[in-house]
Amino acid sequence: MKILVVGARRSGVFASILAKKHGFEVFLTEIADNKEVRSFEPILKENGISYEIGKHSFEKFSTFDLAVLSPGIPLNSPIVKDLESKGIKIIGELEFANMFAPNTKVIAITGTNGKSTTTALTGHIFKLHNPNTVVGGNLGTPYSELLLENPNPEYAVLETSCFQLETIEQYHPKVSVFLNFTEDHLDRYASMEDYFKAKKRIFMNQTESDYAILNYDDVVVRELSDEIKPRKYFFSLKEVVNSGAFLKDNKIFFKENKFSEPIEIIDRKEIPLLGLHNVENTLASVISSIVMGVNFEVIRKGIRSFKGLPHRLEYVREVNGVIFINDSKSTTPDSTIKALEAFDKKVILIAGGSSKNNDFTQLAKMFKSRVKFLILLGQTAPQLKEASINANFHDFAIVKSLKEAVNFAKTIASPNDIVLLSPACASFDMFRDFEDRGEQFKEIVNEL
Repeated sequence: MKILVVGARRSGVFASILAKKHGFEVFLTEIADNKEVRSFEPILKENGISYEIGKHSFEKFSTFDLAVLSPGIPLNSPIVKDLESKGIKIIGELEFANMFAPNTKVIAITGTNGKSTTTALTGHIFKLHNPNTVVGGNLGTPYSELLLENPNPEYAVLETSCFQLETIEQYHPKVSVFLNFTEDHLDRYASMEDYFKAKKRIFMNQTESDYAILNYDDVVVRELSDEIKPRKYFFSLKEVVNSGAFLKDNKIFFKENKFSEPIEIIDRKEIPLLGLHNVENTLASVISSIVMGVNFEVIRKGIRSFKGLPHRLEYVREVNGVIFINDSKSTTPDSTIKALEAFDKKVILIAGGSSKNNDFTQLAKMFKSRVKFLILLGQTAPQLKEASINANFHDFAIVKSLKEAVNFAKTIASPNDIVLLSPACASFDMFRDFEDRGEQFKEIVNEL
């Protein structure tokens, strides 16, 4: 079989290597030509992968049997249209990798916000339960790469994005978690309805013997329970749910069904992560672990020992009594709202970046109660400025660079202040990605 892999970032590169390892004839095509793409050339050559960079040779593609699409490539892109016109079957990297691990039990985690932290925490707990566990997906390590390192894991805890879900066919998680649903990716989808349609594909192959874990406090997610087949568990910060996990009296409880007694799992103060949104993430991890038979004490140990991920409310440094926090992963207004809610006092907020066509109205309404001063940068600075003015918040300034933002924050900050980078926007106007933005922020802060 001849396989065409489209996209030469990490997903495409490791899908190519996985295909080659399994004896397929592979060709990798990438339209872009930049430093990131070229950085993968040595590993492609080392593994004998034929490839092209900076073009798509459309005239050659009709001879391929299967195309494996990287998640960053939209289904309306010219190469996808060309492959469809040639009658070539198209699947995504996640679907392709999944073909080679038929016996692995997948715990798949999706939602607009919190996917990475929930995946990492759940994976941390599962590795304590059974070391033959792989953790990744959209989190950073593609499933193809994980299976090259460990071809037969017992469990795979995978952050699963809407882009990946667009191209699944047989991907069948044992556990599917839907954390929340808010506005995002309107630069890719024509409407919120299209975005939601992609998200809920996570349940499409599940049966009554599988599990769905849903956010009871999110009405859109909760109402999915009426249209999906798997057994449903809920998590809630506000309600005592019949089946699932909930927060009551600052403790996390689990309840198997409406007839069973709640079991106390852990006190909230034992959770190292900041913010109520991370309590939600912990609730989802608790249910995922319990339904798969993980011992309560292992779950408690995992929660207590989990230190969080970089770029998610990450403590960087204290300078002259001023604390600097890196939350570069907050690429939506809703995630920045949750970041602001994690602190019990006003912060100096650095926000702005590239546009995903988000509405900043709800975020701006929080500025008066949660923000001491707002420092704006990037492509969306004018929109954020307008939203701030409309919300009657005028303590802001616009700067031209992240370094200028940090230096300005240092100048206006007093001892005991918090400087929070939580952009509410993507990073592609000024940075490679949110990790690059976060790393640069840390470097600038550490040079103060």
